[in-house]
Amino acid sequence: MNQRLTIAILGYGGRGRTYARYALKHPERLKVVAVAEPNPDRLQNAAKAHGLSQEVLFTHWKDFFQKPIAADGVVIATQDIMHVEPAVSAMKAGYHVLLEKPMALTPEDCERLVQVSQETQKSLNICHVLRYVEMLRKVKDIIDSGRLGKLTSVFHSENVTYAHMAHSFVRGHWSNSEASSPIVLAKTCHDLDLLVWWIGQKPRRVSSMGSISQFQSSRAPKGAPQRCLDGCPAAETCLYEAKRTYLDGRWVKQCLVDSGDFVTKMGIRFMLRHPRLASKLPLFKSYYPWTEWPTNVLTENLTEEGILEALKTGPYGRCVYHCDNDQPDHQDTIIEFEEGTTAILRLNAHSHREERTFRIDGEKGSLRGTFGSKPRLELHQHLDGSVTHFPLNTRSTGHREGDERIMEEFVDVLQGEPGKTSAADSATSHFLAFAAHRARMTSQVVEL
Repeated sequence: MNQRLTIAILGYGGRGRTYARYALKHPERLKVVAVAEPNPDRLQNAAKAHGLSQEVLFTHWKDFFQKPIAADGVVIATQDIMHVEPAVSAMKAGYHVLLEKPMALTPEDCERLVQVSQETQKSLNICHVLRYVEMLRKVKDIIDSGRLGKLTSVFHSENVTYAHMAHSFVRGHWSNSEASSPIVLAKTCHDLDLLVWWIGQKPRRVSSMGSISQFQSSRAPKGAPQRCLDGCPAAETCLYEAKRTYLDGRWVKQCLVDSGDFVTKMGIRFMLRHPRLASKLPLFKSYYPWTEWPTNVLTENLTEEGILEALKTGPYGRCVYHCDNDQPDHQDTIIEFEEGTTAILRLNAHSHREERTFRIDGEKGSLRGTFGSKPRLELHQHLDGSVTHFPLNTRSTGHREGDERIMEEFVDVLQGEPGKTSAADSATSHFLAFAAHRARMTSQVVEL
């Protein structure tokens, strides 16, 4: 019989809040009993959401370990540079750990985490949530069934929208690879993990190429100031104008046009064409100002005044051509596996739509798919020329499904069941990312 288990959340930003939401949705299975978060507004929001007293709220993850808290596990969703030490401390203190990716920023620290997990016999689950999505699990099942035969090549593209790139990797936390982690690790370690999992072979060598083609000062419109709200002459035509992006939520609304029903599409199109009028109508008023992602990353004060203040003073109001970013906005990585299978991973950060596309070729057939708002999966068999189109649940083809299912597995782990993916399994994709970054920076083929 299932019993209610308890966890602490270290880092109550976007990802920490997402994992904590499982406890609110399934209070009979899980309860959050402590939170560590440096942002005071987020910390108090966590207390309110989970009914926590001030005694179990901490402003630093280290403070959590100074005061014994009875919990079955710890979810760590701090910034990338603060993953290793809290994870090590948690395992040594007797907690099972769910750790947001990337697990670490160096090969040595990845190995250290694997070693501590083995020594303490505590589970270390890395949040490679795409392994838990039904469609992508179906891909693995098809490969393992032998219907493709021996795999020869894989082409996999992570298509990131132009605005997502600007938000996360130009203005945001991951804009600078030295301060956070290289984009091939921060963004495509999910995809590297899928490739390793799907292909089922050890990677042997890696090459990689890419650059910054858009987000640099030489591409700035004439007269563009440091901040969008400082009177930019290109405001009306710039794709990245901050007020439209965050206050109006224009980019996300454009993405929703792809996935909604007819009525939803018509409503969103009206809001896009007439944002000020829509903001005054009762039917649409709740959509202005936009308060969901990515705007909820800027501030806890999601009023029009609060958002504008964040754009005037915070990093997300900066002109995308005048930031300290060094992440490439396109990168191709080629991997050779031990049995001769090759894979190309493309990071494309100028897409119109947020989706992943892939083609997997084997001696007996080809599997093609799109993972996003318009999912598809089709198998072409060479012998008889048949084509199989697999039915897909269009409501469960994103991060959210994986987030939910990895939390379900973590609860099972807390109850004593073995996890499906070990820390050592997850480390392989990280070693690939480190090799790809090194290959791009040195223009060399890196042996693994």
